Amino acid sequence: MLRRIWLGSIAYFIVFFALGADRYSAHRSAEDLGIFFQTIASAFSGFSNTIEGASHLTVHFSPILYLLAPLVWITHSALALVAVQAAANACVAPALFLIARKRVDERAATWIASIGFFYPPLWGVTFTDFHENGLVPATIAWLIYALDARKFRLAFGFVLLALCIKEDQAVFLAFLACLSFIGYARKGDNDGRTWAILTLASSAAAFIGFFTIVRPLAGAHGGWHPSVFYTQTKATAITTPLRNLTDRLGYLILAFAPLAFLPFRSSFLILSIPAFAEVLLSRAPVTYTMGQHYAAVWIPYVLVASVAAACDLEKNNPAVARRAIRFSYTVCALILLIANPLHPKYFLRIPQAADAQLDQFIAGLPHDIDLGTQEEAFTHMGFYPGATLGMEEYPQYALFDWHYPDSNWVMRDGPKIKTEVARGGYRIVRSENGIVLYQRIGPKPRSALTSSPAW
Repeated sequence: MLRRIWLGSIAYFIVFFALGADRYSAHRSAEDLGIFFQTIASAFSGFSNTIEGASHLTVHFSPILYLLAPLVWITHSALALVAVQAAANACVAPALFLIARKRVDERAATWIASIGFFYPPLWGVTFTDFHENGLVPATIAWLIYALDARKFRLAFGFVLLALCIKEDQAVFLAFLACLSFIGYARKGDNDGRTWAILTLASSAAAFIGFFTIVRPLAGAHGGWHPSVFYTQTKATAITTPLRNLTDRLGYLILAFAPLAFLPFRSSFLILSIPAFAEVLLSRAPVTYTMGQHYAAVWIPYVLVASVAAACDLEKNNPAVARRAIRFSYTVCALILLIANPLHPKYFLRIPQAADAQLDQFIAGLPHDIDLGTQEEAFTHMGFYPGATLGMEEYPQYALFDWHYPDSNWVMRDGPKIKTEVARGGYRIVRSENGIVLYQRIGPKPRSALTSSPAW
């Protein structure tokens, strides 16, 4: 049965890599993919991108991204990152199967664990633009499996891996370590207590070290940017308390209904509390919107809790367990039909000649060009360290492809570049079938020289 699960993982990878490749080839990828493509491409020459305006280590502690640099350099494409994210999340279901197999027979374990292939929030994380969070579900699922199997050395290896993904993992793992220490202490389990102490110490060292050593050495100035998610802004101030509540309740329903609310029957769900707090306490709706990478932080805990609860039901009341599993698969299918987090109507289409034309146009640009552009081009310019989004900084060159009229950045900055051309601030230096390269004439306006870096 484990072999079948792994075959399912291969199929999962193939499907999601194909979907991601289509999205990328059709220039439907968004800002995050461009940010990480540019960051990883410059792994040993700044580890930076033009959106964050500095080393990525000033924003997030993600040394794991250095391991992906060789893949990006060899392929010279962001598709390497699409493949990594698809492969990582394809490995979630096998970990769930091994946890289930310890509790029920292999046939039941297969049905219970296979929800990892169809869970809509995980689909959303797999398909969305690459992000370090996309590596979390598999890492944590395998960590919990290792703990469940009392493979403490393997578990600690996954702890170290998780700590290298993002700084918030230190908080989540510290919470896990504290609860584990209490449980192991009650049982008199010395090996478990040792693991918990080492995990807590490592988590504290990673978290404190990031803010006191890594960020300053990376050149951080000012506050930590992610704190804006928890700060009142004009946009969040006008949102009513009722809207805030209903949005979050809707998010929780989309998280638990596909699992037939089984996680609430398992104590494993407690482990998800800090991760849910990170998402739901944010003032930015994007963090509690399905189809975004933020869900990755709580998904593994919820899936493990669902598996544990289903296994308990299977042992005590198989008929009820099977009804719950059928209900779970039915709700997954309905959500994927009605509220698909992949948003396929927008992100998926057959690549057209215009898409290939934009790639060819980009390939003809010098790699050291100082250029502002739209997401459709920026996500393909990881090896162009001077490429950025938009016209805010009045770059030396601007690239607009008018084949994408629904592009957010074309709608935002398209009128601006036309105004600049009309007043003589920019001129057209190259135009090919709707793709236009503009060059700035003269120095940057005074407003651009005093503006703050883009985030």
